[in-house]
Amino acid sequence: MDGVHGSRQTARMDATRAMIHPVPPPWLRQGAYGFIYWLAFLLVLEPGNLMRASEMGAHLVLSHETTRMLGAALIGAMTTPAMLLLGDRFPIRGQHRLRNLLFHGLGVAGFALGLILLSCVLAAWAFSHTWLPTLGEIYWQVADNGLLLVYALIGQAAVARLLRGSRTTDDDAPSTLASTATRPLSHVTTKVRGRQMQVALDQVDWLETQGNYLALHVGDATYLIRQTITAFEVQLDPRQFARVHRRAMVCLHGIQDLKPLTNGDAELRLRTGQVVRVSRSYRKQLAASIEQIKVMADSSRSL
Repeated sequence: MDGVHGSRQTARMDATRAMIHPVPPPWLRQGAYGFIYWLAFLLVLEPGNLMRASEMGAHLVLSHETTRMLGAALIGAMTTPAMLLLGDRFPIRGQHRLRNLLFHGLGVAGFALGLILLSCVLAAWAFSHTWLPTLGEIYWQVADNGLLLVYALIGQAAVARLLRGSRTTDDDAPSTLASTATRPLSHVTTKVRGRQMQVALDQVDWLETQGNYLALHVGDATYLIRQTITAFEVQLDPRQFARVHRRAMVCLHGIQDLKPLTNGDAELRLRTGQVVRVSRSYRKQLAASIEQIKVMADSSRSL
């Protein structure tokens, strides 16, 4: 018991150590992907800009073009986390895919218009030495580059999501797991004060995503592992754990009660007193799992 108590006391310190892991935060990596993408995109378009300038008898200054492209790439990079968040919040699948597709269209159009307005304002400051661009300049940019920006934003989100998925696959390697995928996991390996320790999953009350980590809650303690909830879920015993939200799972045997809410969601209370939100898409299956556990418990008592 002393060992368990000591590990719980040090778990929060371990969580703090994990949070300052030298891995850059997700938004910074996503922004870096976006910067490289937009810079490459602008470099591909630059020969066309040079040809048009030559036909008009104009000469593009190297320093001017370099500043313009670096600034535009930086502005475009700022949209990468937002585009990924849009895809996570409104996935184009399931029964709401048509509605979510509309949200995607509105979001992309809004981002494209925002990029054009911001670039026009910055160009007016940097190159024209005026406070604001003219309406004619904004109209010309929207007409000339609006559709191109929409395609570029869609491509940006696809590339960033592909790179994020590739990184997640690498991070989800079985080195952090204490069991093979041939049977449900019983333990996971984590670090406490730099030392490896095993956490028994039958002691876990619930778990949730925290950035690139999964937080396993054991009483008052929290243990972090480098894993996505989707990859982790398929390795768990469905008779022991159930998904209640796209970011959370709970131990079925630790549920005290389930309370429906007026919006279709629900709240469940664990025996520890912790309240966890249940989204409507998981509520029906969770209720069925709870009922099944009750039936099994009643059958065991009658034997």
